[in-house]
Amino acid sequence: MGETVRQVFITGGGSGLGAATAARLAASGWRVVVAGRRPQSLETVVETIRALGGDARAVTLDVGDADAVDVAIRTFVPDALVCCAAVLGQGSLYEDLDAARFAEVHAINVGGTFNACRSAMRLWRERRIAGDIVAVSSLGGLRGMQRFPGFAAYASSKHAVVGLTEALAIEGKPHGVRVNAVAPGTMRTAMTDALGLQPSTLPEQIAPTIEFLLDRGRSAPITGTTIEVHCNDD
Repeated sequence: MGETVRQVFITGGGSGLGAATAARLAASGWRVVVAGRRPQSLETVVETIRALGGDARAVTLDVGDADAVDVAIRTFVPDALVCCAAVLGQGSLYEDLDAARFAEVHAINVGGTFNACRSAMRLWRERRIAGDIVAVSSLGGLRGMQRFPGFAAYASSKHAVVGLTEALAIEGKPHGVRVNAVAPGTMRTAMTDALGLQPSTLPEQIAPTIEFLLDRGRSAPITGTTIEVHCNDD
C-alpha cells in the first residue's frame, strides 16, 4: 500500500509566508488547502502549485468567522494546520489606534488562530487524529517592536499567539496533538513593502522551519515551543 498523503489547511495562504509554506509543502507531496479573504490571490497560489504538479485548492473565508472556519476544516479534514492569517494594524495610541481597530487586529491575528485551532483540535479528538499545528507569531511578539513604533495592536496580538500556542500544546498532549509556533523577524512581504521596507529575507526561507515542525520524523518531541528566526535584517 502507498504512503498516506498528509493534508494541511493554511490560513492566510494567499500571500507571504502562507503562500510560501503552501508551495513548499505541496512540493513535498502534501495535499494543500489555502484559506483567506482574497479569492484571486488564493487562486493564483493554487494555479501555481498545480502547474508544478502539486495538489491544492482554495477556500475563501474570514478567519474571524468561527462558523466558516469550522465548516471549512470539517469539510477538508486536514491532519495539519498552519495559521498565517494576520494584519499589521499600524496606528499610534496617540493618533488613529482606537478600541475598534485594536479589537479588529486581535480578532484576526489571535481570534483567527484560536478559531482554526479549536476547530481542528476538536475534529481531531473526534476522529482520533494525531494532528500538528504551527502558528505564526513574530519576533515583535516576543520583544516588542523597538524598530517600528505604532504597532501596539500587532505586537500584543503576536505575544498572545505565543501564549495561545503554549496553552493549546498542554491541552493537545493527551490527544497526541502538537502545537508549536514560529516567530520570524522581518521578511519581504506585501506588508513590509507597504512600510517602505525591503528586507533581504524571503518567506520561502522561513517555510522550511514550518515544514520541519510538521514533520514528526524530525520534530516529534517538540510541542509548546516557539522557534525564533532571526533574519539578516533584524
